[in-house]
Amino acid sequence: MVEGETGGWKARLKALGIVRKRGGRKVSHDPRKIVQGRGGEEVAARHLEERGVVIVERNVRYRDGEIDLVAREGTTLLFVEVKRRRTQEFGSPEEAVGPRKRARVIRAARRWLARAPRGAREVRFDVVAIQDEPPRVDWIRGAFDAAP
Repeated sequence: MVEGETGGWKARLKALGIVRKRGGRKVSHDPRKIVQGRGGEEVAARHLEERGVVIVERNVRYRDGEIDLVAREGTTLLFVEVKRRRTQEFGSPEEAVGPRKRARVIRAARRWLARAPRGAREVRFDVVAIQDEPPRVDWIRGAFDAAP
């Protein structure tokens, strides 16, 4: 067949079951999930503050990454990923911080550091894992690093 003939190459590929997937990850606009996520960040921030950590910034968003909490513990700057799960039915909250999520946090942290005041500082990537049933909050210090 020639390209100008009826159906075209896209239709032929579709007929063969070869379809290109479009789009990436779907962003939820479900208010319940947004409230749950924000609630988890609030629980995490309170948990950290009770342990002497100062929250510097919340919900830092860039087009290619995000940071739930930026905090300071002494002279160490913390980039904190918060994960909340109702139950362990689909795994623990900390298991949800996989390679793709870590890469997004690291990219966002680099952007944040590029605009932050200069100065030698130690940087650490932490995870706060929150589980609702049974109730549990785990602060995992140094959960991952920026090394490739």
